[in-house]
Amino acid sequence: MNFFRKKRKYGHIISLGYNCEVSFQFFLQYHFVESALFAWANTTNCRNVINVLKNPDILLSNGLEKVGVMFRDVASGILFHGKDDLNDLQKIEEELYSRIEYLKQKFFKTAVDGKKNLYIFKYPSSCDDIQTVRKDILDLYYILKQVVRNDFDLLIILESRMYSNIRFDIDKIFIRRVKFFTPVYRVTTPPYDRKYFGKIFQEFCPDFELPKNKIFKFEEVN
Repeated sequence: MNFFRKKRKYGHIISLGYNCEVSFQFFLQYHFVESALFAWANTTNCRNVINVLKNPDILLSNGLEKVGVMFRDVASGILFHGKDDLNDLQKIEEELYSRIEYLKQKFFKTAVDGKKNLYIFKYPSSCDDIQTVRKDILDLYYILKQVVRNDFDLLIILESRMYSNIRFDIDKIFIRRVKFFTPVYRVTTPPYDRKYFGKIFQEFCPDFELPKNKIFKFEEVN
């Protein structure tokens, strides 16, 4: 795996999914993470993200349903973490509705605030059709181009064994690879590829600092 030495700095670094691993690995590197709509969500289907960016009003339009330890937004198919420490299903859903709506508004505010943004999508290794992968990434880039008024780059993270021939002529799309992804629902449990995620976030790095003002569940466990 080759990594460029040049540091690329951004005023916002925003994960688009497909799960929490990107946000978790960024946190390990910098000890903070910016709250974002998809930062701690499960968006294993890239089309779901694209559909929300095309029509953000579909979020919450058909309600939420509990799926295991997460809540699925029925209209978009995206799964979100609820705050189960509230110990009441109604309170958990009310908090989640409020949080999703707030983060949706924040997503579009950070798209027009004049800072350079980095959007990151960790593309799952489950697709057998390279043309589908390519179309997903291009569609994601072009819908971002429609809704983001700031300068921005799109970083796609792949497993090293997948989609080896994928290339793009657009200088705003970057492909970087790690050796392996963690299982979907165990992203904070070793083993994880700290080495190569670390190299990615040494190259693609924040031009800002945020105070660490909350404790995440994985810190409580560890």
